[in-house]
Amino acid sequence: QHQPLPLPGKQESSLPAWVFCTRYSDRPASGPRSKKLKSSMRRNKEHSSKNRNVRTLFSDFQLERLHSEFNRNHYLSEEKRDELAKELKLTESQIKIWFQNKRAKLKKRSSDVNPLKLDLIAQGLYKHSDEHS
Repeated sequence: QHQPLPLPGKQESSLPAWVFCTRYSDRPASGPRSKKLKSSMRRNKEHSSKNRNVRTLFSDFQLERLHSEFNRNHYLSEEKRDELAKELKLTESQIKIWFQNKRAKLKKRSSDVNPLKLDLIAQGLYKHSDEHS
């Protein structure tokens, strides 16, 4: 039988100390997580958003150039990506992600309806909505 350890600054708990051990340590943590911890994490959301990348806003010229290059070829070589990045004053990563996103959008828009889906629709068994496509 385990003897419960008192939590610092709290009344004695009836749970054994191992319940409060973290996944990464055998040292007891400060106790069970509470809603207070989660709400304080929500309040610190502003701070965590500082770590996120800012969404790139492309100029009309940059978008025109990216679209024209995409119409020529849906994939860029490293050399072409580097050249385009320098020309448009963007990072290679921004160019790469733009092309990835463009290919994904194209695939989503132009995906053919597969025969199984058509069969399920005909039987009234397909319940997924295509409204947002």
